[in-house]
Amino acid sequence: MTSDIGSSPRGASTAWDDEQAPKRQDQLKLAGFFVGGGLYGIDIMRIKEVIQAAPYPIRPVPHAPAIIEGVITLRGVVIPVIDLRKRFNVKADEDSVAFNKLIIVSVKGRIVGLKVDKVLGELRVDANEVRPAPSMLSAAVGDEGEDFFSGVCKIGDDVVFVVNLEGLLATEHRGGRGRSGDGSSGSR
Repeated sequence: MTSDIGSSPRGASTAWDDEQAPKRQDQLKLAGFFVGGGLYGIDIMRIKEVIQAAPYPIRPVPHAPAIIEGVITLRGVVIPVIDLRKRFNVKADEDSVAFNKLIIVSVKGRIVGLKVDKVLGELRVDANEVRPAPSMLSAAVGDEGEDFFSGVCKIGDDVVFVVNLEGLLATEHRGGRGRSGDGSSGSR
């Protein structure tokens, strides 16, 4: 009798034989959407839900930051809405208003609605295909100098701008700084 313990057919790969196994690429899952003619993406894991905008009237809020278009009430929760056409300085297409969607996302512990023209769906891209956004695309707003875009990638013939949600929500005023304007933050 012969023992088969420790023997394997030639060419078979074992669990610890990583050098022969093909390297798996890390993939990013982005939710693709259109604003104007531009294609954008955000990390799909940041999305709570996507809803049709039309049934939810956006109510203006006096003295709200300029980036806030207004608020909606979704299942009893008041949610601020940012119109990405205004944020990206893209002309509104009146023909697409009936198809606008709201992407409900979580940013810095807050729930926010992003108003977009059209949602494309899930986009998968290899992580090494995403390049840093060119410096000329920097928004240069916010206390930390956060930008609207964290990267750029190509999917087929389309260029996809990967949105940095934290940078997108940064406002021009210096929230969180000391009131004296000297940059001190008071007690630590």
